[in-house]
Amino acid sequence: MKYIVTTFLGIGLPLISLSAETKPFPKENLRLWLMADAGITTEDNSKEGGSETDVAQWTDQSAGGIELTPAYKSTKTRPSLVRKVPEIGGKPALQFSGKGGSNFEITDALIGRFKTSFDLNRGTVFLVTSMPFIPIISPMTLSATADSKTGRGGLGIRRGGKSDSWFCVHYGGPGNGKKIQSHESKLDTKFHILTVRFDKHKSELEMIVDGRQTGTKLRDESTLPLDPINFIQVGGHGILDPPGDPGAEWFFNGKIAEIIVFDRILGDDPKAGPFSEVGKYLQKKYSLSGNFPGS
Repeated sequence: MKYIVTTFLGIGLPLISLSAETKPFPKENLRLWLMADAGITTEDNSKEGGSETDVAQWTDQSAGGIELTPAYKSTKTRPSLVRKVPEIGGKPALQFSGKGGSNFEITDALIGRFKTSFDLNRGTVFLVTSMPFIPIISPMTLSATADSKTGRGGLGIRRGGKSDSWFCVHYGGPGNGKKIQSHESKLDTKFHILTVRFDKHKSELEMIVDGRQTGTKLRDESTLPLDPINFIQVGGHGILDPPGDPGAEWFFNGKIAEIIVFDRILGDDPKAGPFSEVGKYLQKKYSLSGNFPGS
C-alpha cells in the first residue's frame, strides 16, 4: 500500500504550507529543492523485506518539479522515511543504509532526470544530513549521466576516504578526469547544514559547515567546463553502472532531510543576502546551531 506524504502527516497538519507561503528564501536560479516533509510517497514493503515507510517517490519542490524514484527493482534495500528525528527537532528525514567503501552490495538510491538540462559550472548546494563514520559514501551527485562510462560531468558530495571527513568533487570530463576536488575536511556524525560553493571556470570550491568556512584547500584543479546537468542521484553515484563496476559501489549511509541547489553562487556574507536567508531557514527549521544569525 502506498502513502502520499505530500500535505498531511498523522495529525492532519499541512506539511508544506509554511514553506510555500512564507517564501523562506529567494527562488532565483533555484534548480532543485527536496525536503523530507513534502513530496514524499511511501509504500509498505515490510512483507517483502523492506520497511513500512519505504520511499517510492520524492518530488522536487522547485519550479522544475522533477520526480525521484528508486533506481533498482528490489524492495529490500530502499531508503525509508523516518517521520520524526529528535536531532532535528522532530522533523522527518530519509534513512539510507549503504555499507560504504568498495562494498558492491546494492543499497537502493533515488534517481531523477531533469526535464531541461542546465549549466552548473557555478553553483551553491545546501545539504542537511547526518553521516556515520563509514568511508566513501555518497549522499548526492548532480551529473550529466548516471554512469561512469560516459563521464559524470557534475558535482558530488561525499563522506571521505577517511571515515571522519567529507569532501567535494566537481567533475569536468569523462570519468574522473579534469576535475576540481577538495582535500578531506573533518566532520562528526551529527546533523549539519553542509554547503558547497564552486566556480569551475576559476577552479574554485568552498566547503562550509553550518555557515562556517572550513578553510579546505583544493587537491585537484581544472577549469574545463562541465557537461550540462541531466540527473540527480540521492544515496549514491554512478548508479546506472552495472552492479560491481567501479562507480556503482558508493551507496550512502545516513539521513538526509533537505537538499537545495542553485545554479549561481550565493553571496559571501552569512549575515545578509540569499546565502544567509537559506541558511537561516534551514537552521531554524531543523533546530541546528550555526553561523546564520537571527534564526
